[in-house]
Amino acid sequence: MPSVDQVVDDLIWAINSPSLISNVFLDSTHEGESHGGVQLLDSDDISSKHLGEFIESVKDRRVGRYFERLMLYWLVHVRQVEMVAHGLQIRDGNQTLGEIDFLFIDHQRLLNHWEVAVKFYLYDPDHLKNGSHYLGPNASDNFESKTQRMFEHQLLQSQRDFPEVAIHRAFIKGRIFYPMEMAEKPTTPANLAADHLTGWWIRDSELARLQLPNCMYRIREKPHWLDGARACEGALQMPEEFVRHLSEHFDSEGYPVYVSQFQLTDEGMRETSCGFVVPDEWPNN
Repeated sequence: MPSVDQVVDDLIWAINSPSLISNVFLDSTHEGESHGGVQLLDSDDISSKHLGEFIESVKDRRVGRYFERLMLYWLVHVRQVEMVAHGLQIRDGNQTLGEIDFLFIDHQRLLNHWEVAVKFYLYDPDHLKNGSHYLGPNASDNFESKTQRMFEHQLLQSQRDFPEVAIHRAFIKGRIFYPMEMAEKPTTPANLAADHLTGWWIRDSELARLQLPNCMYRIREKPHWLDGARACEGALQMPEEFVRHLSEHFDSEGYPVYVSQFQLTDEGMRETSCGFVVPDEWPNN
């Protein structure tokens, strides 16, 4: 189990990292207003022991649920908003129409509806699936469909039962991974932030590309896909050993693997990049 320090790092990343999307409000008139900004978070703002206990109480290790739990902690225990509902199911008779992530009253006494997500997409110039080149590790998901659903469905769910909502906000963090050593970034799709975080990806037949001098590696285990992995959180592997490990994985498993690359710096071992290794058959596997 990762340390409390890693959980603190993950929360700081969840708040301070760049938005994955360029427009965050359903109503563009809120852009730039004082209540639109998010104050950056510092480790001194967090009770690490309390946060650790709060996170550990939930056993669901899915990355999205972990991110949502971090957001709940930040809203309630750091920002100290008045939470009205979290994970509220919207129903029409016996039919469930959807779920509201967060409904809260901010310090300006405005009712907010926030939908939150953390997403990781691989840019694949050679495959177009469901109209997108920006595909999730599970290629049935893509950037365009996620953002479209966020703004055309999820953020609209509060309008019937909570017409007094003043702010509808999409809070999406994450990273886009490009083919390793891609010379030039492509034209970005609508709604992708220009300053989005990036990484690399390769196929399992290209594993030899990870055999770089002075590097070490580790698989990033769920749910800790957010902040840079800590070198102290698990055994690092030399390139040859790591490549052999991943080769064995792809001999028996068909799912992509998220990895961290480390190098020795003046401050010790530090993560210098991160990326996905996918099966040769991806995204059609």
